[in-house]
Amino acid sequence: MIRLTGATVLTPDVEHPQGVLCMDGKRIVYAGPAAGAPPAAPDDEVVDLPGRAVIPGFVNPHTHLAMQLMRGIADDVALQPWLQEHIWPVEERMGEEGGALEQHVLAGSRLALLEAVAAGVTAVNDMYMAMDRVAEAIGEAGIRGVITRGIVGHTDPERRKLRLGRELYERWQGAYGGRIQVALGPHAPYTCSMDYLGEVAQAAHDLGARIHIHLAETHQETADLAAQGLTPAHVLLDSGLSRQHVIAAHYVAPAESDFALLEHMHVGIAHCPISNLKLGCGFAPVARLREHGIPVGIGSDGAASANVLDPFLGMKAAAWMAKGNSQDPTQLPARTVLRMATYEGALALDLNDVGLLAPGYQADVVVVDLRATHLQPVFDVFSALVYTATARDVERVYASGKLIYQEGRHLAVDREAILAEARGAAERVTQQALRS
Repeated sequence: MIRLTGATVLTPDVEHPQGVLCMDGKRIVYAGPAAGAPPAAPDDEVVDLPGRAVIPGFVNPHTHLAMQLMRGIADDVALQPWLQEHIWPVEERMGEEGGALEQHVLAGSRLALLEAVAAGVTAVNDMYMAMDRVAEAIGEAGIRGVITRGIVGHTDPERRKLRLGRELYERWQGAYGGRIQVALGPHAPYTCSMDYLGEVAQAAHDLGARIHIHLAETHQETADLAAQGLTPAHVLLDSGLSRQHVIAAHYVAPAESDFALLEHMHVGIAHCPISNLKLGCGFAPVARLREHGIPVGIGSDGAASANVLDPFLGMKAAAWMAKGNSQDPTQLPARTVLRMATYEGALALDLNDVGLLAPGYQADVVVVDLRATHLQPVFDVFSALVYTATARDVERVYASGKLIYQEGRHLAVDREAILAEARGAAERVTQQALRS
């Protein structure tokens, strides 16, 4: 058993100064005050952590890991020109699945996971291409992930991408001891017709798979749906997608009627504040969604749009966006934001034993050092974590009870080899970008 002692342990909404957390194998067996901890055994590994906070691992409910190699490729551009004039042309030149694209995706995903793990991320939800390589990278890194082969229906008359999504499910669902889950991923309503969405819905129902979709990402998208007599929620309902658990990325621009409809669906929202701000998409109504009982996690999106995969920056952006847009400083207080970045992110992904420090939950645990100058004094640990701490304050990361990161060192993967691989892949991306 691993015993973390002397730190402030954060169980759901409660802080335990000088608390104890015990991990046995892949599960948490105790988290709380020292007085209630099980007796220590002679062979326990005891780690004393005064001046630190022990929190659940961060859950990133929406990202595109392989796009790490496109960081900075097209900044200060609106969403549709960003996709159509910059990202998609480069991706088209990267080769086919089964060919050159595979190595690009593997290199980019490995690089992204270096950044994410060092920031305390222990679960991701990824949509892209060549997803076998993404699964491989997640497995190597030691964390858990929901993976989705993105499906752009308008360029798929033969339903090849849907077939690839089904085959991905059959190969990878439950792999790495259950750490890999597979969803079906219709890209968005503006790239998939309602008929195609209906076919994806039926396939997901047949498999028992989740759905991962970009939805209501801009006000223009919602206006275009209205012209068809639809709202974002009705897209899910009328296509049949809502029969499954749906992970809806962004949801910046719901229709007024959507809130009541979503209450009756098995849906979670992946709020991506940094990406939405940078692309000028707008302000997701996070507080209202949560008031209707809808779990909202904090996602990064890909580094090509958001530039970072840092959950500490994501928490700050989510809190500040909500307060500034509503002109209400009480919206999304620090405790709520930390819960969104961990437990609600897990709920959004339908991972029901992830995101809390509680007995029986997965031992995905992060230790944050609160002793740095920029964190002093610590009057409130939730405030310090959300408004002040940075990814550089992450000291240890445990995933499924295994220590995978400690004091700047990646213990599950070879950092230098990954960086060297990524540099070569990035050069190829740069060449493609110059041609676009």
